[in-house]
Amino acid sequence: MIQKLRRHLTLLFAVPTSLILSLILCILFLWQSSLARNEQAVTLQNQILNLTYQLEGAYFFSDDWLASLEHDHRLIIHIEENNIPLFFSGSWEPRTKRSVLIELAKEQARKEHIDTSMRPYSSAMQKSSIFTLQGKNHDTYQGTVVILATEDGFRSLTVLSDITELKRQEPLRLMFFLVVDILGILALFLVSRFVSFKASAPVAEYHRKQTDFIAAASHELRSPLSVIQNCATTSLSMPEQAEKMNRIILSECNRSGKLIKNLLWLTAADTGRTPPKMEAVEIDLLLLRLFEAYEPLCNAKNIRLRLLLPEDMLPCIASNAACIQQLFSIFLDNAIAYGCQKNAVIELQAEIIGKKLAVSVSDHGSGIPEEKKAVIFDRFYRSDTSRREKEHFGLGLSIAQTLAEQLGVRIEVLDTKGGGCTFRVRFSILTSG
Repeated sequence: MIQKLRRHLTLLFAVPTSLILSLILCILFLWQSSLARNEQAVTLQNQILNLTYQLEGAYFFSDDWLASLEHDHRLIIHIEENNIPLFFSGSWEPRTKRSVLIELAKEQARKEHIDTSMRPYSSAMQKSSIFTLQGKNHDTYQGTVVILATEDGFRSLTVLSDITELKRQEPLRLMFFLVVDILGILALFLVSRFVSFKASAPVAEYHRKQTDFIAAASHELRSPLSVIQNCATTSLSMPEQAEKMNRIILSECNRSGKLIKNLLWLTAADTGRTPPKMEAVEIDLLLLRLFEAYEPLCNAKNIRLRLLLPEDMLPCIASNAACIQQLFSIFLDNAIAYGCQKNAVIELQAEIIGKKLAVSVSDHGSGIPEEKKAVIFDRFYRSDTSRREKEHFGLGLSIAQTLAEQLGVRIEVLDTKGGGCTFRVRFSILTSG
């Protein structure tokens, strides 16, 4: 499922951005090609204007000037006076013969009703549009034809510009943009894959925890059911053991009920349980009640429970008394079950630290290794991986973490001086007035 989600996210990120990239590169290619063609056309127009101006005023043309103009701008210039060509053979030889290209240009002009063999009568000048010619050897030209009326007759000017190299650059330019597009799409897919992996990481982690949660819950529920089934079978086959088996069945039912109650509480918290109502809480009275409730249990286990309070009365805090009592009951249960040996000590302490009121439960057991402190709040986590301990399910600290989040506080896990573990929570002091 996670892999499928990552594939969908990758496609969702990569496909639209790839299409946008391709569209932008396509527009850039068309714009650059159009810009190159327009620049070539403007250059040709300027040369035609220059030659036309010279054609109108000059009686003769310098071969050196014409040769320089042709060479610098890759032009073919052909001038005729009264249908007689000027003696200028050109400064360079195109792939297709000059004479063939000149005839092709004149033929193109005749299609526009411009004949270089006749004097213009309707106006002093006739000029064709800029046309494109294809040579015989894969060469391409842009050109135009101009005819000017003079006192002695007429003059014609045929100008062709070699754009073969410009045409050859277009496929190369297209190939460049295609390569950039392909590399860009590949990079987008790699980035999208990385982003989708990062985006789905919390989902994958939640799925993993959910799977572990279901597996652990199934294990914890299967264990009492197996005991109940065995006891029922024994009770039927050995009636004299019925009373003993019934007590075991009742104990396992109570244990299963406690587990189901905790699971339902966590499920309600996960699905948006109504946050607890905040009120003024007298923390010293609450801790006294906790002490009185747990002192008999600790005495029965040869554990000394100490309540450490300052001499002055503690200020009230803005919190919820029921949630605080449940929270520190969990810490005390954990300290009794895991943190203490016989004749050990548990401290329930309240003190002012800075502008906060800190309440802590400290034991003097084996403590919690540093690398385990990050996972002790995971559901069904227990230091006893064999799960031989049947009284606890590994849900207590997970419930404590959820309670702390609902109260808007943070649980600190510290090492007790001399060995052991301390759970501390800091509360905001309720200011008077």
